[in-house]
Amino acid sequence: MPATEESMQVKIIVVGDELLEGRTIDTNSRRIQQALGGHGVPVSLIQVVPDHQEDIVRALNRTGAGDLVFLSGGLGSTPDDLTRDAVAAWAQVELVADPVVKHQLQERWRKRGIKTSVGAIRQSQVPRGLTPLTNPVGSAPGLVGRLRDRTLVLLPGVPQELQGLLVPVVKWLDDQGVLPEPRPALLWRTAQAAELSLVRSCSSIQAEYPNLDWSWWLSDWGVDVRLVSRAGTTGDQDLAAAEREVEQTFGRLVYSRGRETLPQVVQQLMLDRNLTLAVAESCTAGLIAGSLTEQPGSSGFFRGGILAYADRIKTEQLGVPVAILKEKGAVSREAVQAMATGCRQRIGTDIAVSVSGISGPDGGSSDKPVGTTWIAIATGKAVFARQYRFPADRTRNRLLTVAAAVDSVRRVLEFGDDQPPWRSSDSWCRPS
Repeated sequence: MPATEESMQVKIIVVGDELLEGRTIDTNSRRIQQALGGHGVPVSLIQVVPDHQEDIVRALNRTGAGDLVFLSGGLGSTPDDLTRDAVAAWAQVELVADPVVKHQLQERWRKRGIKTSVGAIRQSQVPRGLTPLTNPVGSAPGLVGRLRDRTLVLLPGVPQELQGLLVPVVKWLDDQGVLPEPRPALLWRTAQAAELSLVRSCSSIQAEYPNLDWSWWLSDWGVDVRLVSRAGTTGDQDLAAAEREVEQTFGRLVYSRGRETLPQVVQQLMLDRNLTLAVAESCTAGLIAGSLTEQPGSSGFFRGGILAYADRIKTEQLGVPVAILKEKGAVSREAVQAMATGCRQRIGTDIAVSVSGISGPDGGSSDKPVGTTWIAIATGKAVFARQYRFPADRTRNRLLTVAAAVDSVRRVLEFGDDQPPWRSSDSWCRPS
């Protein structure tokens, strides 16, 4: 029998000195929570511990019988990767070299022309009682199984590797009856809308359907919204009714109703329409191009870009008239329109997107404060431009610019290249 939501306790142990020293942040807990979201099992405890065996053991001792325990990090090949050792010591079981994992590691390094090291072979060691799951991205396998009346899931700390293992992990948990039955759920992935704005727009829907559970979280591209029916109520019927109202409320803010990222959506739209794209970037200095080429197959639509950080490059490489830069400035409607037009013509693409802004912390003025950013899109039919006022620090302003630019391309592809893709209700947009 699958576990029930009431009996299931999920606890996460995140291992890594770098997390406690502020050198990086924990994003893996969020990924684990999202992977479990459809089952309605909230996480009751998250612990961040250093790369010390005794600290990992103490964290395991804070869990209880019947818990589902995720451990993230410490599965690499260096001397401070001690999660396997700590779990074996805590459970009082031996570490055993798994021959299948060892062979997979040896083959992985052989194909790369690298001699298998002692450290790499260490990754084949498995606490007795756990089962390895093949890592589709990296070398260290995931480990799953039951020890001391807990269900344990050991995952690498590298976010991409952890993400790649979560699908087979959830399947294994389902097959073992560890998780309760999934509840009907809906997901909307949105861009160009602030979280508070979305929450406010849905307040009346939330009040109308009290048997639904709402979740909101920030992603790299905007805000994700999940709606789940509450077990033992009329939530299943309410979910369908609420879906219609949410769809009408969100409209073109939604770029996906599944797990696709915004660049993945844009890539598929471009390929489906057999279109090509180029970018002209000033304030983002290549971040847009980087995001659009993260996925395999991006060469099927992406042709290139021009990083026109200095005004001279805008003029020489993109053909922006000197007069525009002198009279209107580089952060202006006229400048980004000329950038997009020049980029499209010189690289020879169907669509071009350009950005120019003042990300901060310096460079702002009374009429163009920090956060002022212009985005333009040139198509075969028109050139559109819109001003944004992003409210954050330099790093966040640049990321918001990337998300808005990529999403604006998505809107052009979905809703037509003969009309501006923006709406007055978009967060951070200024009136035309």
